[in-house]
Amino acid sequence: MVKSHLSEDQQKVLVILKLDASHVFDRIKNRMDEYLRTFAVKRTRVHFKDIFSNRYEQINVDDLKECSEEVIIALDKFYSKVNDLFWYLSHTEDLPNFVRDKLNQGVRELENILQILNVHIDAQLRVEAGE
Repeated sequence: MVKSHLSEDQQKVLVILKLDASHVFDRIKNRMDEYLRTFAVKRTRVHFKDIFSNRYEQINVDDLKECSEEVIIALDKFYSKVNDLFWYLSHTEDLPNFVRDKLNQGVRELENILQILNVHIDAQLRVEAGE
């Protein structure tokens, strides 16, 4: 077995990022009916912060240095799309049905990006573990 050049902490960062992306995606997708209903009925946007909160914004750049280039690019694509959706919801004046359609499209895009991100993280964890 090949010894990993990643420390245990660095491997944990990859796992945390993978789990965080999965949780963010699940909240955006699975709570959509609830947060859109709140948006439509109460015309408030404050709850979007909770839906779109993530740990990626708190990760230190030094923690990302050991990530492969593919992982870094996939993380950037995923969290950029998350930020795009958050910005849209925070500033849109679109009608609720159009907002739902736009979010459904965004969720499909996010799901594809998340799959690619997971492939790259899993590959790096396997390579680093010597599998």
